[in-house]
Amino acid sequence: MSVPNLITCEVDGIQYLLHPQILGSTEAPIKADQVIPVLLLTEEELNGTPEQIGQLLQYYVDTDDVCSSSFTDILVEKPSKKSSSPSPSSSKATYRLLQTVAARTSYGTTNPEDDPQDEDDDLPSGPYFLSGPNLHQAYRLYPDTQDAFVHGMIPNDVHNPSTGGFKAVSFLASSDSMSKTIPVPSRHYTRFPPTISSTAQAAQKQKRPTSPIRGKRVTLTDGLELVGTQTTLACRAFVATYPPATETDAYVQRLLSEGAVLVGKTKTSQLRIGNSLWPETHFPANPRGAARSTRGNVFDCGSGRGTGTAVGSASAVAGYGWLEYAVGGNVDSAVRESGNRYGLYGLRRSLMLTAVPDNDKSSAGRDDCVGIFGRSLHDLLIMARCTFPGVDGSGSAKGSSGNTAVKRILYLDYVKDMDQKLEYAMDVFVNALERHLSVDRTIINLDEEWEKYRVKRGLEFSLSETAQLLYDLNHYHEYADFRKDYQEKFHPNRGLADLEAQPLWSSARAHEKQHKQLQDQVKTFRDWFEQHILTSKSEDTGEGDTIIVIPDVSFHPKGHITGFFGRMLGFEDMLSSQMATPQLSVPFTQKPGEWLGEEQTYTPVVASVIGPKLTNKTLITLVTDALKASGLPTSVQPGPLCFPLPTSTSAYDHDSDNDHDHHPKEPAERKLHDIWMSPEAEDDNYSGEPGSTGGSDEKDFDDDGETLALAKSSLHIEVDFS
Repeated sequence: MSVPNLITCEVDGIQYLLHPQILGSTEAPIKADQVIPVLLLTEEELNGTPEQIGQLLQYYVDTDDVCSSSFTDILVEKPSKKSSSPSPSSSKATYRLLQTVAARTSYGTTNPEDDPQDEDDDLPSGPYFLSGPNLHQAYRLYPDTQDAFVHGMIPNDVHNPSTGGFKAVSFLASSDSMSKTIPVPSRHYTRFPPTISSTAQAAQKQKRPTSPIRGKRVTLTDGLELVGTQTTLACRAFVATYPPATETDAYVQRLLSEGAVLVGKTKTSQLRIGNSLWPETHFPANPRGAARSTRGNVFDCGSGRGTGTAVGSASAVAGYGWLEYAVGGNVDSAVRESGNRYGLYGLRRSLMLTAVPDNDKSSAGRDDCVGIFGRSLHDLLIMARCTFPGVDGSGSAKGSSGNTAVKRILYLDYVKDMDQKLEYAMDVFVNALERHLSVDRTIINLDEEWEKYRVKRGLEFSLSETAQLLYDLNHYHEYADFRKDYQEKFHPNRGLADLEAQPLWSSARAHEKQHKQLQDQVKTFRDWFEQHILTSKSEDTGEGDTIIVIPDVSFHPKGHITGFFGRMLGFEDMLSSQMATPQLSVPFTQKPGEWLGEEQTYTPVVASVIGPKLTNKTLITLVTDALKASGLPTSVQPGPLCFPLPTSTSAYDHDSDNDHDHHPKEPAERKLHDIWMSPEAEDDNYSGEPGSTGGSDEKDFDDDGETLALAKSSLHIEVDFS
């Protein structure tokens, strides 16, 4: 289905897009040559007293970011089949919709003879535009000030987004004439009318089960295919070679089947290279201001370098309150790193070890897997339940009786590299897990243990060199078809000389014969980790009941190796991808950064938790329960601050709109803030011991929550090489 030219307009200083699909018409145009904002209501909704109708109109304005008061000036009534005259109760100018355009939706038939409720589903109450006599859906155009998106998009057929395909939309914002705009439909299009009784809603839901993510706004990473949209991979040569997609990836199809509202595609680096210079597009902004000014790493320091497949997704969710979720690729452990730098909850899903038809991998890369971002653990769990098929496997973080099955917490040892206050903060996080699981942490330094094993076994290869060469080879083979297709379409001698990937491909060609050997070396590392680290011979534990906690390593320099997917990484980036396990990023506090003028900036502090294989959802549940029990936050807010500053008692009510995120205890979060802001905060060599607030007195556990609960002892692992 082709989409005709698009029309934009401005209402109350806000840019809007008229979806070109005609959904119905009035008897005659209200103003023939103008676009008029209107509010479509059912006859039942208009069949009330003027006071009731006034409250109803206010509801539509208050509960939607697309509908403004100007839409309520003119009402359009959608009559029921049994009525032939408009409802007279409203004092507003009311017009009657005489004809609707029927459609067969993905939820079932809309034939009124089959289901009297179906017509409400096809044309729900809410804000619309009349262009002449024709009714069109209203889309608000949000400026992409973060420069996170490749483009926005709209479905060709609003009734059948999963089958009708999409059209890219890239209008400039009228506010600054620089930012592209992202079209966002009204939330009322996916809601039941407020006047429908609870009994009627229950009956309708029973006939047509609705997903918890129906109507939630989601953005896709550019590496995912969606019919009608272009996959760019931030590469002009790639765009010139391939037309818009004619197929939709399995994971994207599942999102559409669940009723998610796809609003656009977000940026990746050129051909999804992790350590990219972003030569052909702008690097997405990071709204967490301190991350830019204090960390001094290639991701945020403004040099234009950064992790590839998830950065645009993370930028969008961190910056825009109108967006609920983002889907990112996970090449180079990008979900963990982007979650860390943008202060978001991110889940790298566990992959099946055997190939399955619906493996949710991006069509743009075999080593990629889907990761999701959200601003609360509760929302992340909902997304995982809806879009990651099946139940978690036998290696579950919780047993069948409901008791936690995790018997071991491995904590990666970076203590020597962390300042004391960050060490204190990480102790608070790990202790929350310890208390919840009744398990003490086991501390391990993977760098040292791997080096001992390598020397003991006489292994001559360098893991760093192996990782880099294997990435080069994988990338070279992944884009073999692209190189061939490009040279067939254009002059063979033109080549792709200017691409960032050329050094990788040159290296791959030089080491092609070593591919199998390099894969075997990676397997050696994986076997070592599973046999000597995940499995402890001194305890009745195994890899299926072990979680790994990784501290926030972005605040300190460390000798990282070049990771298995091409970036300068440490073991913290390699484990999840090599073990096919889920990995969860968890922001839990924020550290004061530099002053920008008179404004104090803050940087998120983010821990990462790796769970057993196939425990995507139970891992989220475990961490959520542990944080809530210790009074730590389970949601973040968009914008410069992950968490509101505790300037008053109300500062901890930022989850009050969501009962599922309400904190039963406040002191842990408040004390973390206090420790950052203590006078010693200016000194990187802060000498306060973990478990104290700056003094020398240790704090014991306190059941009333008034004192931070910190670990009293830790176990150090001894690796058996026999």
